[in-house]
Amino acid sequence: MAIIERIIEVEAAAEKLYEVVSNIENYPSFLTWCDSSEILSIEGHLVTASLSINLLGFKSSITTLNRLYRPKKIEMSLREGPLKSFKGTWFFEVVSLEKTRVSYTMEYQISNPITDLLVKKKLDSFIDQFVGEFVKKFKE
Repeated sequence: MAIIERIIEVEAAAEKLYEVVSNIENYPSFLTWCDSSEILSIEGHLVTASLSINLLGFKSSITTLNRLYRPKKIEMSLREGPLKSFKGTWFFEVVSLEKTRVSYTMEYQISNPITDLLVKKKLDSFIDQFVGEFVKKFKE
């Protein structure tokens, strides 16, 4: 299983940043690789959502179960999609009233070894782009 982590500090309140990440239905408006998103179910703090993605030249969809711990953390786990396994976590740590340390950690395993090789070569730059698109949205 591969692990990727990014940590950034953003000049914004944790609640605002949490809202951007938890608003899955808004992803297609600012994530260039997300063609569409759909909330499939909401049960308390559990949200099941599906994204249609165009990632590194591969079109697919992924469904995750998202555990929302407002405003500190969002945990995502794979329900259906092209990956053998996936877990992702967003942490929002208050540094000050208007400054938040945001960390994104992703653990994944790709089923197809050829796809895995192709993705590994480009994944770091994609994750930088992914986090960068969220940061841009955070600053709006």
